[in-house]
Amino acid sequence: MKADIITIGDEILIGQILDTNSAKIAQMLTNIGFEIHQIKSVHDDKDQIISTLEESLKEASLVIFTGGLGPTDDDITKETLAEYFEMELTLNPDVLQDIVKFVGSKNKPLNEKNKSQAFVPSGCQILRNKFGTAPGMCFKKQENFIISLPAVPYEMENLMQTEVLPLLKKTFSLPRIRHENVMIYGISESDLAEKLIAFEQELPSEIHLAYLPSPERIRLRLSLVEERSGQEEDRLQEQVRKLRDILGDLIFAEEDVFLEEVIANQLIANNKTLSMAESCTGGMLAHLLTGIPGSSRFFKGGTVVYSNEAKIKYLTVPENVLATHGAVSKEVVECMAEKQSQFLDTDYALAISGIAGPTGGSKEKPVGTVWIALAYRGSAVLSRKFLFGNNRAINIRRTSAAALNLLRLAIEGN
Repeated sequence: MKADIITIGDEILIGQILDTNSAKIAQMLTNIGFEIHQIKSVHDDKDQIISTLEESLKEASLVIFTGGLGPTDDDITKETLAEYFEMELTLNPDVLQDIVKFVGSKNKPLNEKNKSQAFVPSGCQILRNKFGTAPGMCFKKQENFIISLPAVPYEMENLMQTEVLPLLKKTFSLPRIRHENVMIYGISESDLAEKLIAFEQELPSEIHLAYLPSPERIRLRLSLVEERSGQEEDRLQEQVRKLRDILGDLIFAEEDVFLEEVIANQLIANNKTLSMAESCTGGMLAHLLTGIPGSSRFFKGGTVVYSNEAKIKYLTVPENVLATHGAVSKEVVECMAEKQSQFLDTDYALAISGIAGPTGGSKEKPVGTVWIALAYRGSAVLSRKFLFGNNRAINIRRTSAAALNLLRLAIEGN
């Protein structure tokens, strides 16, 4: 069953905003058995919207639009679809009630622009939006379904989860696709692929393996279309066991999670505490961990000591150590980790110092050089050197993940 996704908005085509909606919708549709045929972006232009829709309907059983449902004059999706399906725009009392409730929750008066969003094509199925003022709409043309959703990501995602996916599962006869995820850290994608050559050669033809890399992890996804109820999961689990044997502690989880979530669960389960001292990551590590509900159960706090002066003042790193070895060194990060652990009396303390780039490197310490140390109560301080690339934002993400993985391996006894 094929589906097309069409995003509407000049702001996408001129690069003013990044289209994240298409990726999210594609993921959701794929998970329930749709094949994504095309993803397109079009201008806020009636003729272009209609011609793109008609082109999609030649191949796709489902077309999902996002965008153009707002209250401003350049939001023309609703009017365009009403004209295309020859429907009048009429006031829908349920939609108006939703809008009044939503606007009231923000302590704002209802204005005419808000009220205009309660006028919807008379013959469409309304997808009620509890998180905004623009409802979703569903149209049918012969055996094809056309769905229009707001472009605000959390509104779109909520409507997909609560309205669209249940409707599609009820309407279409879809194959059930099973997925198993294996999360990897500590190896490049190319090295991982090399390591899995024999595994892929022996993989049953009906099982698909996908590599989904990011700076924080590589997600391996095994997929299988269900044929015989109850047996597909066993067949996928058999492949996961093989991956476990091949990859060992490169695997940090067998579900779609990130390292910080794994660390949080490990620390809570072991009743251990953590603090950190960050330099080149600028607080990113603390941000990742405090984004997890319940982080107060294990995270005591941290310091961002970006300059040498801050390292000396707040962590009492000796001036002579900094002068002799430099801020990006084994000696300095080990001292930072020890001092941080002592000051907040934590079981574990991570310390990070590096050259995030794109400038500031030298021949001896090029951009991307990072030192990470881990102090653990009752054990010697552990430190590791890493060499990443020249992209500052990616280096910060990679460094944060490397620190978390160092902690994970220590907790697991590796």
